[in-house]
Amino acid sequence: MKNLITSIALFSLLLSTQAMADQEQYDDCILGHLKGAKLDLATHLIRQACEENYKKPNFTSKKRIAYNECLLEHLVGVEGIQATMEIKAACSRKHE
Repeated sequence: MKNLITSIALFSLLLSTQAMADQEQYDDCILGHLKGAKLDLATHLIRQACEENYKKPNFTSKKRIAYNECLLEHLVGVEGIQATMEIKAACSRKHE
């Protein structure tokens, strides 16, 4: 019984440590990519990409992670809705 309790405690500690690391990576992604955001649409896509890649990486396919990285690389500072949509479409064609 003691071994079971110890195992559960260690597993909980491991999960909590991983969650904190994921949160830190997510925060770094948001801070690094949203500082030049000029459009709500681009902000939404950047936030979603950060969330999928850093808060839910185990539930995100490798293709989707690559697509999100493409968005994160190219959406920073975009100033027009049409440009945002073109970048989204190009990343989608390239990675999905």
